[in-house]
Amino acid sequence: MIIRAPRTEEDQRAFYLSFMEAALRAEAATGTICRYYRIAGTVVCLKFAGEALLPYLTPALQHLVTDAVPDPDLVLHVWDTESTGQKAPPPPCLRKDFTDRGDIWGFDSKRFRTAFHYSEYSVNLMDTQGRTGIYWVRSPRHFPYWVYSSPFRTLFHWWMQMNGRQLVHAAAIGNPEGAVLVTGRGGSGKSSTALRCLEDGWLYLGDDYVVVAKDPIPQVFSLYCTAKLSPADMQRFPGLNGLPRAGFHRRPEKETIFLLPGRKGQIVDTLPLKAILTPRVCDRRAPDLVPASYWQIHRSMSFTTMAQLPGAGHETHDYLGGLVERLPCHTLLLGSHRDCVPATVRRSLQTSLTPPQVRIDFGGKGLPPGRIGGAGDNPLITVIIPVYNGEKFIARAIENILSQDYPAIELIVVDDESTDRTAEILHAIDVDMRYFHQPNQGPAAARNRGVLNASGEIIAFLDADDYWPPNNLSLLLGELLQNPGLDLVRGHAQLVSEDEEGRTEFLGSPHESFPDYIGAGLYRKRAFARIGMYDSGLRFGEDSDWFNRAREAGLRMKKLDEVTLYVTRHGGNMTEGRDLVELNILQVFKKFLERKRANQGSSQ
Repeated sequence: MIIRAPRTEEDQRAFYLSFMEAALRAEAATGTICRYYRIAGTVVCLKFAGEALLPYLTPALQHLVTDAVPDPDLVLHVWDTESTGQKAPPPPCLRKDFTDRGDIWGFDSKRFRTAFHYSEYSVNLMDTQGRTGIYWVRSPRHFPYWVYSSPFRTLFHWWMQMNGRQLVHAAAIGNPEGAVLVTGRGGSGKSSTALRCLEDGWLYLGDDYVVVAKDPIPQVFSLYCTAKLSPADMQRFPGLNGLPRAGFHRRPEKETIFLLPGRKGQIVDTLPLKAILTPRVCDRRAPDLVPASYWQIHRSMSFTTMAQLPGAGHETHDYLGGLVERLPCHTLLLGSHRDCVPATVRRSLQTSLTPPQVRIDFGGKGLPPGRIGGAGDNPLITVIIPVYNGEKFIARAIENILSQDYPAIELIVVDDESTDRTAEILHAIDVDMRYFHQPNQGPAAARNRGVLNASGEIIAFLDADDYWPPNNLSLLLGELLQNPGLDLVRGHAQLVSEDEEGRTEFLGSPHESFPDYIGAGLYRKRAFARIGMYDSGLRFGEDSDWFNRAREAGLRMKKLDEVTLYVTRHGGNMTEGRDLVELNILQVFKKFLERKRANQGSSQ
């Protein structure tokens, strides 16, 4: 099955209007309740159809309540089917078109934004020109904890982008002179660092999501007055025990604590940003603060933010890069004496540990001269690894990607239901990656899953048992940047044999190898929007089929006289010992003939 091409602007407008009509019917049936909030300098009106959703979606925003105004900057219509009796319009696409973070493949309008969150079963829409939006949910009874601890996250992300600001997955604490931003993956110590500072008397802006601005000066804005802790960690923060909790579930995955009114004096709306740090758990007694590189902080902040926000792409990546460039960057080494953390964090506001920006040397080949390690100079590349039973190779593949010395990488691994130790090995690797597990469907479906969830506008693929030569990404990217009209650039693949001892030997000439190896190229994401995805009905031959369709559609491709992929032959390859029927060679050729005949028929 090949996922369809992007929807027209009119299709996306029609879907938005159908939802708005349903929202208005829901409001007519129940009456409306309006709440106004001042969010990062803008006034947002939440217009609820009835009161059913109020206890779930308003407490986290209580500190931002403001007086009603006749013309708010943004109006969001909020309703549910259970309490209003009004059904939502039918889905505009198939289940396979939804991505894990909420994007819908083919819905790429800059005016009519659309997202669907399966975990909470909510639809989020916004008309950026009309400054209106919609939040619909079937029922609030099964909300996961993050919905009521950080409500309307997707809509606020879109709204902040419109206002030159950015929602970011980070904590923020400080003093009257300024704030420090604390970023990191889940479990890195981000929230606990913020809450230790809160209990130490610091000013507080958030422990999970805040809003940042980089112009005219770096600044952070509070968004939610909540704190989140696993039930087992509550005893480590006794000062929070008397504060109200959400209480919507008997055994929540995390406790959501509302800091109003108990900590009202410590919650502030905004502070200037003075530094950024990322925590790291390590085997030491006293915590410490050491300089961190620009790309270390940028990768950490971009990865965790972009993995959760629909529509986050190169604009978000570049915005966060511009913010990081302006601030001192630190690594907070968390020792066993956690009571000393606030004093250590305070040093980040008192010192100026600004490391020099990292310059990337591409050896005179690939990227044009003068490019530096800044965000806008290094476009985000999403590298997708489909893997099935790759325990012998997956760690080497990831190491090979990191050894490219290209800093702006989003790594997506799609595990096609491996039955060996692949998942265990991946979870043990201390690298930012987005990991997806799916029922076994073949490499085409795994690659499609990766493309659907890619944040980068440029995409690369690497099978777990293959690898790239040094500086391969910079070489291929340089061609794309120097030729904006190119949809993809690729080179040749060199076959390599590998025995049980790891000894390798080149097999034949790369000019005589199979011409359509997927991993030998770098692709603009727009190529998949135009051509479609890989045919997941083909367990083999999906590469030939896609390139056939690309050539037929006139996709602009360039072939370099370079080896850009090493393909390992080790006796366990999926294609080993297959005949022509099993490899779908005849089926791929049949599809080619059918398309050719169809095109000839339509032209007569």
